[in-house]
Amino acid sequence: MTGRKFGWRLAAHWNVYAAVFWVWLGQLPADEASDSRADASMIRQAELVIEHFHAGAPLSEAVIRIVYFHPSDRDPLPQWRSRLTRALDDVQSFYRDELRRLGATRCLLPFERDEDGFVFHLVKGRRPASAYDYDSGNEIEAEIRKATIVEIHFDREHVLILHGLCRSERDEPDETVYAFHSPYYGRGSGAQGVCHAADCERLDPRLFADTESTITYSEHYYPRVEQSLAKFNSWYLGGIAHELGHGIGLPHDFGSPPERVRRPGFALMGTGNHHYREDLWSGRGGAYLSDGSALRLLSSPLLTRSDRDRFEELDANLDPLQFGVNQNAMTIRGSIHASVPAYAVVAYLWRPHRWPGNPQLDHQSISYPALISSGQFELATEKFAPGDYRLRISTLHCNGAQHSNDFHLVVDRSGIPDVRTLNEDWLIRAAERAVRSGTGDAAAKLESIAATSPTGDAKMKLDILRDVLDPPVEVDLTTVSDDIVFLSDATWIQGQVGWGKVQRNLYSFDIENRNSIYIELNHRIFAKGLYAHSPSSFVFDLGGQWRTLTATIGLRDGAHAQGSAVFEVLADGASVYQSDVMRVGDVADISIDVSHVRQIELKATGGEGHSHNSWAVWASPVVSRSPRTE
Repeated sequence: MTGRKFGWRLAAHWNVYAAVFWVWLGQLPADEASDSRADASMIRQAELVIEHFHAGAPLSEAVIRIVYFHPSDRDPLPQWRSRLTRALDDVQSFYRDELRRLGATRCLLPFERDEDGFVFHLVKGRRPASAYDYDSGNEIEAEIRKATIVEIHFDREHVLILHGLCRSERDEPDETVYAFHSPYYGRGSGAQGVCHAADCERLDPRLFADTESTITYSEHYYPRVEQSLAKFNSWYLGGIAHELGHGIGLPHDFGSPPERVRRPGFALMGTGNHHYREDLWSGRGGAYLSDGSALRLLSSPLLTRSDRDRFEELDANLDPLQFGVNQNAMTIRGSIHASVPAYAVVAYLWRPHRWPGNPQLDHQSISYPALISSGQFELATEKFAPGDYRLRISTLHCNGAQHSNDFHLVVDRSGIPDVRTLNEDWLIRAAERAVRSGTGDAAAKLESIAATSPTGDAKMKLDILRDVLDPPVEVDLTTVSDDIVFLSDATWIQGQVGWGKVQRNLYSFDIENRNSIYIELNHRIFAKGLYAHSPSSFVFDLGGQWRTLTATIGLRDGAHAQGSAVFEVLADGASVYQSDVMRVGDVADISIDVSHVRQIELKATGGEGHSHNSWAVWASPVVSRSPRTE
């Protein structure tokens, strides 16, 4: 039930705040019925494009597989099969009814069934219940993959895992407390996905009507909760519906500003997992499927019943893309060129508590959906409060794939979005693609972008790309007369890295690498540096002519949390510096006396016995003839 920790109490009052906000803007919808017709028109137009793409394709038998997992020392929870049959019937009905309400003609998410109903693959874990917890999702998935290797193809199917990891304990003579030690999260795409959700013996849609009886429990985010069985089932059946959404490719989506005002309740992929079916027992609005989520589902192979291009790699490019300002709101116009037709685009916007934040903590992202016509689209946002935002633009393609680009949007104190920086950012990305592709017009592309007079980081990136096309002459440290030299510009005796190819002043640059190519530490870009994925070694001949080595060291932004590195400097074979184990976000400035040193080696090794995600970089490594200063 991802996202329960983040602002759900505030979200409970969002409709009130949103209504006031839109009244202030003078943009409250005048007619809810006309809005519903507009939704249905958008959905139907998208469906027609998708249907045309899949016309004549063989019928797919894709289904959502269901796994029930329980630990080695416990049986499945009481009445699990009958309860979860009712639960999945309810979740399936929710998606069907919401898609139908929005005007879709293909509405039924297909679960695996036989003549007896839902097919549950029962898997007994290898370990006792005490060995599993919220963070055990990958471990449990690995166990299930091994146990169901013949029946389920995880890399080509959608799998819902329900966990019987809840236990009941006596807290007081008359009180039973339930403890959850279950994963609940998911990941997925149109092609495949896996999601986890929790079971409990009190989980049953029949209990939506029970507002009098209570349940007390503890789980990953909450040490102790007491609530009615009706509310408990809203939360945890909503959790199944929400995590299933992630498993079939839906991101977090708080809904668009207009639909949040005109529709009672909360978007399922926002905070709607806490309000699922709440309308059945509280008199308030429950969960609904947002326009953006519905648009994504339309092309899922689960609904199209077609596998055409389902597992093909998508080649997509937005060009041109233009950001503008209209009365402090932002406009986005673009064209999409792709190997599979795109039918819609959704822009997601959210504000991290502190920039840059974790891009996965997008639980309250506002969505702005629009159709793509003849490869082009246009959409507009509302006005913004000042601050830093993450903007994600996702194009949706007829095979169920999506293509996304993330941006850093800054809104100044007057509420005006900095679209100049966004446009510069996009031009630099276009330059990167041109250089990466190796086409003959790459140099001309760079110069056309230079003519726009980019500033700041954009100018630095452009200069780095120019050096890729026309590398500077390497410097011989034993003969050069300069007082300061970047080692990344110098000739080395030896240069080797643990993954990929050695690079100068770049992190990594080849046509297969889709990550950022620049040397970045804590969101600062360095024009000079050495890519040094562990285990790595760079050896330079100093000729005894230099006095000081300085550098900034760390793991490049974007490395996984499992990555670590230890940096070491050896002077004529003797270690003169060794860092502590460094992880993502750890940065250190070093200054080392290299007087009379003839040969220096810069080494990086994995910090915990492995080199996975050990994205080490030596940023601005400089040798100078000046003495070391403290």
